[in-house]
Amino acid sequence: MPRLGAALLLCLLVLSLPEPPAAESPLQLPAPQNVTIYSYNYQNLLRWAPVKVDNGSVLYTVQYSTIAYDWEEINCTNITKTECNFTHPEIKSFWTITLRVRAELGQVKSDWVETNKFFADQNTTIGPPVIVNVDSTPDSLFLNFSPNVKEDNLQYLVRYWEKSTNERHETEWTKNTRIGLLNLKQLTVYCFQIRAKLRLLNDNIGPFSKTDCHKTATSDATRAGFVAIIFVGATVTVVILAIVCFLFIQKFHQVIKYWFQPPFQIPLHIEEYLKDPEMPVLEELQNNCAEEDPWDSLSVVSNAEGSQALLNTNVQSDSRSIESEKT
Repeated sequence: MPRLGAALLLCLLVLSLPEPPAAESPLQLPAPQNVTIYSYNYQNLLRWAPVKVDNGSVLYTVQYSTIAYDWEEINCTNITKTECNFTHPEIKSFWTITLRVRAELGQVKSDWVETNKFFADQNTTIGPPVIVNVDSTPDSLFLNFSPNVKEDNLQYLVRYWEKSTNERHETEWTKNTRIGLLNLKQLTVYCFQIRAKLRLLNDNIGPFSKTDCHKTATSDATRAGFVAIIFVGATVTVVILAIVCFLFIQKFHQVIKYWFQPPFQIPLHIEEYLKDPEMPVLEELQNNCAEEDPWDSLSVVSNAEGSQALLNTNVQSDSRSIESEKT
């Protein structure tokens, strides 16, 4: 009996204990935070901060609505990225739309987070046009550029200044994609920036471009003056160099003469005679001269008696002269 009573008491204690709580599954995900629209030249992005969970991969869905249409999905359904490009042909730039995004994890979903109303023509940032080329003249610069977006209501303005100063000038707003900066100084560097705006009820004015600098050209008269100055300078330089060379030669005449005139060298046989005066150098020179035959040879061209007699007379006279020279 005591054992039976203890068993009953134990059963009563077990039944009186509270049931352990069941493992709760999340009923809802946190909603995305920092939902923001970015738009530049009608390229539209919706971005948000990621939703963090312990297990699983969170997906996101984006929808949009307009005044005429209720919430509709776009190309951002069950995506893993935390951004959505809603640049879409069905979403016109002149529509006023509202976007919303939510997080999803299996069957569990977060609340929708809506954006403010977005009007692309008014809320997109109109970037500056792209400079194609710059034509330079002596007193002007002509800027040729192309727009980043295709819109009929775009206008452009240029801010420019001389690089050595801080005085800014601005042109008038114009639709032309070629703007001239006039009444400038020649051979001077000018810097400029350009911006665009979209003409609406409230103008959408974009930011200025990065600073670009170009130099104006030189006129024909200035170019001719430079040529004349160079010619005169070259002529004066040549004259000065000629005078300096003349004075240098006059002052260092002996030195220059010594440099450019080779020293006189006595012939070898005379130098040997001077060293030894007893050498019969002069007699050897006289013998060499005597051995040389200064006469031309004669040939008989006729057998006539008169010619033969004349030839004999000439030969005899030549022989006499030679003997007299030897004596």
